[in-house]
Amino acid sequence: MCYNHIQYDAGRTSATVTARCRQHDSVQSLQYNWNGEGLQDSAEYKVDSSFGDALSLEVAANDGSQTYTISLEAVNFIW
Repeated sequence: MCYNHIQYDAGRTSATVTARCRQHDSVQSLQYNWNGEGLQDSAEYKVDSSFGDALSLEVAANDGSQTYTISLEAVNFIW
């Protein structure tokens, strides 16, 4: 289970989105596909007010034998 946490700067001109995931003991690794840019290890993604689209995220969990994915609801920003 995962959800996105958004932290805006004081002027709401940029934001850091953090994927917060509850991880079962059998999961060996989590990877994040932010906005279709490919899998990466970082659970954080930074955007600024020039980003006008909804931010998508797919999380891949690997237990050593299989990879499972979950797609989170896209994030819209308040600029």
